[in-house]
Amino acid sequence: MSDLLIEIGCEELPAGSAVGMAEHLASALQTALTDAGLTVSAAQYFGTPRRIAAYIPNVSPQQADQAIERKGPAVASAYKDGEPTPALVGFLKNAGATLDDVSTVETPKGDRIVVKQTQAGKSLEALVNDVLPGIIKTLPVPKRMRWSDKPYEFLRPVVWLTALHGTKVLPVSVLGMQSGNITFGHRFHAPGAITLPSADAYITTLEKAYVMADIAARRARIVQQVQSVADEMGGSPVMDEALVDEVTSLVEWPVALGGRFEELYLEIPKEALIQTMQENQRYFALLDKSGALLPAFITVANLESKNPDTVIDGNERVIRPRFADTKFFWDQDKQRTLADHQASLKDVLFQEKLGSVADKTQRMATLIPLLAPVLGADEKDSATAVALCKCDLTTEIVKELAKMQGICGRYYAQRDGHNESIAAAMEEHYFPKQAGGALPSNPVAELVAIADKTDTLVGIYGQGLVPTGTKDPFALRRATLGVVRTLIEHKRDLNMAELIDASIASYAGSLGEVDRDGLLGYVADRIRGYAQDQGVSQDVVDAVLAKSASHPLDVMARMQAISAFRGEPAAASLSAAVKRIGNILKKQGIADALSVTEAAFEADDEKSLYKALQSVSPGVIKQLAARDYAEAMVSMSSLKEPVDAFFDNVMVMVDDPTVRNNRLALLQQVHGLCSDVADLSQLQIKG
Repeated sequence: MSDLLIEIGCEELPAGSAVGMAEHLASALQTALTDAGLTVSAAQYFGTPRRIAAYIPNVSPQQADQAIERKGPAVASAYKDGEPTPALVGFLKNAGATLDDVSTVETPKGDRIVVKQTQAGKSLEALVNDVLPGIIKTLPVPKRMRWSDKPYEFLRPVVWLTALHGTKVLPVSVLGMQSGNITFGHRFHAPGAITLPSADAYITTLEKAYVMADIAARRARIVQQVQSVADEMGGSPVMDEALVDEVTSLVEWPVALGGRFEELYLEIPKEALIQTMQENQRYFALLDKSGALLPAFITVANLESKNPDTVIDGNERVIRPRFADTKFFWDQDKQRTLADHQASLKDVLFQEKLGSVADKTQRMATLIPLLAPVLGADEKDSATAVALCKCDLTTEIVKELAKMQGICGRYYAQRDGHNESIAAAMEEHYFPKQAGGALPSNPVAELVAIADKTDTLVGIYGQGLVPTGTKDPFALRRATLGVVRTLIEHKRDLNMAELIDASIASYAGSLGEVDRDGLLGYVADRIRGYAQDQGVSQDVVDAVLAKSASHPLDVMARMQAISAFRGEPAAASLSAAVKRIGNILKKQGIADALSVTEAAFEADDEKSLYKALQSVSPGVIKQLAARDYAEAMVSMSSLKEPVDAFFDNVMVMVDDPTVRNNRLALLQQVHGLCSDVADLSQLQIKG
């Protein structure tokens, strides 16, 4: 067995595409060869802007021969008067067999003619030629192209094809190319053709030709070089992971170089400069020890220049006009306060049926009286923050750099003399920006964030634009989860039902009939997902949400209490009893509350259960009112023994209606008390 290498060389691929394509090529090729019965080891993938490659160690050169059994006609129809019938003759001709090869086999439908043969295994060459065209068609590429007058399609024009099995060329024809043992190195450092002596020499041979085909190794070198240059320049690099990945996809031979720019640009918000460097030039920004931006950057070149200063100078010349444009926008914005932009919000569309951004902020303002007391936010500051939170959308910098929305608002609010709570709310009302991201840092910011997200949720959901599958164009899942996280993690006891009702009212009937229950169910689903991410078991989540879903903070407190109770000895017994009682009451069609008459009790065990219930109920009710769910569950646990004794020794469905109804009333009270925190019948507890 020898190692297999397939490399497709092409013109420069778009940034980021080589990794996914190479990974798919290797994975799909390994799967196809494994399914074909070849012995293969784990595949590896390599890629640069000019190539994708799959490398699979220890690949068998050919499939093993297979014994096959071909069934023919029934014995009864295979012969007539001792001679082969046309059916048998035709079968033998198709099978390439003779009468000497024939045997019979018993089947449920009678004896049949069979021919046992050996099928020669396919060669690796044949298998690769069979599967490679299909694999190439399924490569994850955004758009394919044709080149010259050729009928083939690929992301970029294909220039060469390499296929080796050990030291031997594996003859493969695909995309109009015939394979060989030739590859190509760096476009400038080693532009000529390079002969690969063997598949396992791929990485080392290319490195001698200034190509790092190993994606992980190339990425690690970029990180190491950037950090080294940053240390020399006295700063710390902003190592954005997405930027590192993109730069890795842009170079074959990374060389990090440091450049500088004029300090006058540092008066611009650092986030704007960093965004310009990252998105326009793929530069790494540098920060000092205090987190302030340094007038410097690091670029990663794709070659070792004999005159690195020339390369640095060129990059410095490129960044200056971009910074100059950003400074112009900053200077333009300085001529107006944030509040000066309020009037223009009426010209910014929020959503076609929901009006302008100005309409949105007015609706948000109606939620302040409800939210401020719960969050502990100053109402005056909150009103100011809500009024200003979207004003930076019409500033010049945000028009140019959309990701600066909120960030610019914070800088401008500080510049205009607003306090830190209001300034922070300008940026943080967009928090969290991604899963697990930071939440608003103060009550005013929390209020603006919750009001903003709730208005979006109610407005979009109210139109029936519910996210389906992975499609969520208005980011409703993220918005709702942001509200849930803020309420739970910042311990804000807010009734989501009341908030949603208030938000619906703020639309003044323009939404028509809103599916309020469906909307609350959507919020409950986000609570469900959050709880499961926190490690709460599925049955506990289901048990609690069956009883309560409108107070996220309260719901999590209940889940914590039930999770703790679930491990207690009484949990299995009480959950089984609650389920049993629920089934009895449901079967009897009992929905209204029944009254217990103590004098109607006959059995000692029902008297004991009633006495225990009367004893524990006041304490449980008090604990529930205080939301001390953990203690309430401890108190309920004391009912285990009397409940078990009742079901062991008392017949509920007796003939006497008075006794029967009294026992049903007792069970109804037990069920009601034990089901107040959660529907215990949904707990899945062994034993």
